[in-house]
Amino acid sequence: MNASNPMLRQSVFEKPVNAPRWDELGAAAKPGTMTVQGTAIKAGFFLAVCVMTAIFSWMKFEPMYQAGNIGGIVPWLMGSSIGGFVLAMIVSFKPRSAAILGPVYAALQGVVIASLSLLIVAQMAGSKAAQGSGQAVLNTGLIFQAASMTFGIAAAALLAYATGIIRLSPMAMKIISVAIGGIAIYAIGLMLLNGIFNMGLPNLWVSNSPIGIGFSLLVVGLASFTLVMNYQMIDEGAKSGQPKYMEWYSAFALTVTLVWLYIEILRLLSKLNRRD
Repeated sequence: MNASNPMLRQSVFEKPVNAPRWDELGAAAKPGTMTVQGTAIKAGFFLAVCVMTAIFSWMKFEPMYQAGNIGGIVPWLMGSSIGGFVLAMIVSFKPRSAAILGPVYAALQGVVIASLSLLIVAQMAGSKAAQGSGQAVLNTGLIFQAASMTFGIAAAALLAYATGIIRLSPMAMKIISVAIGGIAIYAIGLMLLNGIFNMGLPNLWVSNSPIGIGFSLLVVGLASFTLVMNYQMIDEGAKSGQPKYMEWYSAFALTVTLVWLYIEILRLLSKLNRRD
C-alpha cells in the first residue's frame, strides 16, 4: 500500500546531532563526506528516472485501457510494487547498495505511479459513465493536481524546516514512526484478511465516506511530516560528516516518501471527486 518508509531508521545515521539553524545549511563539508547539495542532485536524478518511466509506462498502458484491456495493467502494478518493496528492504539494511539499486527502484516506482494513476482515474471515469454522464473520459487533470500538490508540499516542508519553523524532536519522530507502522499493519491486515480469507473488512484507502476521507487526510499528513524527517536526517547526516554513500541512501529515502505522498494525494483527490 506504500504506507510506510522503510528508510527512516535513525540508527543508519551513525552520529546524529541537533538540527542546525537555517543560516548553517550548506556549510562547508569535509572531502568525501555527505553534503546536502550532493543529496539533492542524487534525489533529482532518482525523480527524473521515476518521471520518465512513468511517462513511458502511461504511453503503454493508456492504449490498453482504450482497448478494454484494463486487467492487463494489474500485473504490471503488482510486479513493480513487489519489486520496489523488495529493493527498499535491501537498501534499508544495506545503505551502500542505494547507488546501484536506487535507479532500478525509481524506474519501478514510475511504473507503479503510471499504472495506479490510470486505474484510479479509470475507476472514476467508469463510475461517472455508469451514472449517465456519457462516455468514460479519463480525468488526467487529477493526476497533474496530485503531482503539483506533492511538489508543493515538498517545497513548503523544506522551507518550513530551513527557516526553523518546524523541528522534530526525537519523541515526535518516534510518534510519527509508530503511526506509520500502524498504517502499514492495517494495510498488511487488509491484504491478508480480505485478499486471502475474504473477510470483507472496510478498506479506508478506497472508501469515499467521511471516515475514508479523514483517513486519507491523516495519511497525507503523516507523509508530509515524513518529508520533514527526511530533510532533518539529511541535514544532520551532512553536519555530522556521514560517508559519501549516504547521499545515495538519503536521496533514495526522499524518493520513497515523495512517491508515497503522491499516491496518497491522488487517492484523496479521487475520493473528493467521487463525492461531487
